[in-house]
Amino acid sequence: MENSNQQHLDLIAQTIKTAQRRFYDDSPYYILWGFAIFFASLLQYFLVRRQSDNNGIGWAIFIPAAIIIQLIILARQKKKEQVKTHVESVLIYMWIAFGISLFIILFFSQKLGASTFPVILCLYALSTFVSGGAFKIKAFVFGAICCWALAIVGFFVDFETQLLLLAAGVLAAFIIPGIILRSSERAA
Repeated sequence: MENSNQQHLDLIAQTIKTAQRRFYDDSPYYILWGFAIFFASLLQYFLVRRQSDNNGIGWAIFIPAAIIIQLIILARQKKKEQVKTHVESVLIYMWIAFGISLFIILFFSQKLGASTFPVILCLYALSTFVSGGAFKIKAFVFGAICCWALAIVGFFVDFETQLLLLAAGVLAAFIIPGIILRSSERAA
């Protein structure tokens, strides 16, 4: 009986390790989107400071570029598609919900006005907190906590400063954890 219980525990541990391994394979997405948003935010910040009429140009360049790169990565990963665990399936739905929510917030950003970026930071925090918690990856949980703190600050500062907070948020929630994931993936 004890041997059977140990086998069940070993199977559960192996399933979690497999799911974590596939989560590590997603590190390019965090790095890609983190840098796209980071550079778009900083570019807009500098262009707003210079009073440029085209201060949103970074979003028009970096976001479509990130979408194209993500599609290329997805096409390559599709070739080695594997069965997904329950946790992975739930996280896929969570990230789809994140994307839909982000689209709605951005589409109606005129209605939100100055609160748009703090709300987006809260979305970043929610999604990375759940992902980090699901796979027990502390860097994502820490990044989420940073995003929540930056979101709170964001409600009390001007638009220009919110752009810097957004850049800091993706640095803490996507770029640094993505790089940590990538390096731990190579070490494994």
